[in-house]
Amino acid sequence: MGMYVECQNKLMETLKAAGCEKPFTSKKRLEISSESRISAVLCEEETLERQKGKKVFADAEGKNHKRTRLYNRDITFTVIIGEYTNEKLEETYERFLQMFPDGIYVDGNYVKFELSEADWMAEKDHVLYAKVVVQIKVTCHGGLYKDTDMLRLKDIDVEVRKEE
Repeated sequence: MGMYVECQNKLMETLKAAGCEKPFTSKKRLEISSESRISAVLCEEETLERQKGKKVFADAEGKNHKRTRLYNRDITFTVIIGEYTNEKLEETYERFLQMFPDGIYVDGNYVKFELSEADWMAEKDHVLYAKVVVQIKVTCHGGLYKDTDMLRLKDIDVEVRKEE
């Protein structure tokens, strides 16, 4: 699976561990839901930046590879938690923050998770049935890489011919 799916799944797992049931992944389904106790992980945007970085690394068998970073990828999600009361929301929100991961590995590459802001809204400030809602911005910083194999000099046979 790719970075988008893995990040979304990790955020959903964290919401579930914090006590939220069945987080939505669709804004349309979230808005038509009549539940007062609600949660969601919605993708807001992805930004791409072309990169040229290269790094040489050895795998477990000692074989060298060259990893080229093609793009920086930043995917921003909005995590939504809605509850009946401020107290219940704060309890669930704090559990989510305590369980929030620093990052995950996707295909052997580290993706850093960063919280940027939380927006608290009362009943009249949003379209959901929940009495109070918090929206949390989460940015996942990762990249797209391309690996190529490298030969070691000792693995190459060189034949020298001398011309007369």
